[in-house]
Amino acid sequence: MRDESLQLLIEHQGTHTFLDVNLRGCKAGTIILSATINGETITFPYELRERPRKGNEHHSFTAADVIYLLMPDRFTGTINGIRRQLPYLADLGITTLWLTPVINATSYHGYDIIDFYTVNPRFGTMDDYQALVREAHQLGLKVIMDFVFNHCSSKHTWLQQPPEEDWINHPDGSLITNYRLTPVVDPYAADIDRQQTVEGWFVKTMPDLNLRNRHLLTYLTQCTMWWIETADLDGIRMDTLPYSDHDAMQQWLNTLHHEYPHLHVVGEAWVCNSAFTARMQHGALDSAMDFALFEAFNYAKHEDSNEAWSGLNRIYNTLCYDYLYDDPSMTMAFLDNHDVNRFLENEPQPRTIARLKAALAILLTIPRIPQIYYGTEILMYGNTQQGDNNVRRPFPDGRKDRSHNAFLPSGRSKEEADMHRYLRRLLQWRKNCPAIHHGTTKQFMPYKGIYVIARQYQDTLIVTIVNGNDRSVTYHPERYAELFSAMPLGAYITGKDIITGRTITLNKPFRLAPNKAIICKVIRNK
Repeated sequence: MRDESLQLLIEHQGTHTFLDVNLRGCKAGTIILSATINGETITFPYELRERPRKGNEHHSFTAADVIYLLMPDRFTGTINGIRRQLPYLADLGITTLWLTPVINATSYHGYDIIDFYTVNPRFGTMDDYQALVREAHQLGLKVIMDFVFNHCSSKHTWLQQPPEEDWINHPDGSLITNYRLTPVVDPYAADIDRQQTVEGWFVKTMPDLNLRNRHLLTYLTQCTMWWIETADLDGIRMDTLPYSDHDAMQQWLNTLHHEYPHLHVVGEAWVCNSAFTARMQHGALDSAMDFALFEAFNYAKHEDSNEAWSGLNRIYNTLCYDYLYDDPSMTMAFLDNHDVNRFLENEPQPRTIARLKAALAILLTIPRIPQIYYGTEILMYGNTQQGDNNVRRPFPDGRKDRSHNAFLPSGRSKEEADMHRYLRRLLQWRKNCPAIHHGTTKQFMPYKGIYVIARQYQDTLIVTIVNGNDRSVTYHPERYAELFSAMPLGAYITGKDIITGRTITLNKPFRLAPNKAIICKVIRNK
């Protein structure tokens, strides 16, 4: 077809030719491009497809969602295997899937990409991935795609034949990153420190991409948009965000938001400090992973809450800095993921299971977007001291060497079944609770081991009460009287425990079992 609105700019750099094609006003169809380079005429077809929907029709994850992180290689092993388990995931109550990279890569984890435009054949095909997203949408599930722009695989052709000389930072691999992210926000940072953070290779097998090269940034930006359009995605997770050039990433984000104003990006910014996380989230980035809160949970799970800086006080002392965020409810909170110890570091015991349930009660009721790591619902455990694979063990699905089939109720042990019921009840309840999605928040300093968080929206009040000690403690209602000041004087203030259905009188003292958490919907008696 011939389209008079087509504009073409040709740039020849080294062994590569870059074509800038202005498609504004062009219609869908196949365009025949013809270019003469060094006296040789090249002709090739260029297909323009109809868009499934407009950019502003793409909507994304919010504080009303719960994200389930899974590694395809360890969660059924294939995209089609994940498709078969979509009903399981929907029934569990999660609303959004985050798959570690499915883009073609060298390693099983997918973070060393060799082709940014194809699906990893070990997981399946593009058709399989498109079907996964389509079927997820039919079940009310959203899908986030994991991208990596900071680096690629050393087996990518770019290392041997870079399109331009500055495509790769330090192509000889002479500079490895210092893994220190503070220089990117430090107003006093030395150039040498900032350079090593941003330009150093992540590891010897992952060359650092120079996003200051405008052709590379354009390539990756267009690649992102191609995946959004082709797979109909609901969000992006950007790996190792602060390691990439800040200005380039802001340009990428601004371009995406211009085209997809309601599509959200969550960035990995691994510094356990609220100020750093807030800085990453300030401006164009919609959401950042809350490593400060992760660290608080990670320490708190080993401690009692009697001292001002231990146990659940760590959660309180982290949330009190939420004033740093433009919108703390858009920050992604998690207990664990594929890079750190699972919350259950070793084989679960009654105490650690109780503490996991308590941590989940907090995670799912604070103003955050919660992320659950696959297998948490069946008490999967592991620690990185025994290697990354120890926290990335396969989900038991009944296949050879994968033990019992925990996807089925009949395949779960008594303890697994109990945990699954607990989390399912919490997640299904949370889906339909506006007070948790966008209600106001009030937290009380842990007092004699008890931590209380209240969320309120219109006439709905949700109160989470957690015992952070290994011994039973007494709930003292007078400390929390301000929550119920609008209620009739002398009335019995009761709440319904959303897990057990039990009625609890909140203006009377009661004993709370060791490491026990209850979430009450307050009943306003007249």
